[in-house]
Amino acid sequence: MGKTIGCSIIIKDDFNNMLIVTKKVKKSQPNLWYLVGRNLRGKETTEKCINRAVKDDLKVNIFDLKIVDEYKISEDENFIIYTGNVKESINIGKDIVQYKWINKESVDSYDFAENEKEKILAYLNK
Repeated sequence: MGKTIGCSIIIKDDFNNMLIVTKKVKKSQPNLWYLVGRNLRGKETTEKCINRAVKDDLKVNIFDLKIVDEYKISEDENFIIYTGNVKESINIGKDIVQYKWINKESVDSYDFAENEKEKILAYLNK
């Protein structure tokens, strides 16, 4: 198995909707949708990494954190996919423009950044 370079989280609500976000970009770049996630820093664990990402982007704590998949980005690099829930209201961080709750039927309606849609589909097809 390749080296783990980061992690993403599929945050679900009580109705099994998933949270996606758009990030601040330069005017010339397209506004794409992402899962909340980060690249690992140094010797950071994936659990610390995903907690940092959620705290920075959404200003909430994550509950019921579970690893659900390992998504292969390239021959020697992969991302760990987590699921979890939030139990407080979201206050977006400085790098996030907006967030949205989507259901599995509407995934194809959004323009996702590279590998993001594939991570969601890998989770949905488990």
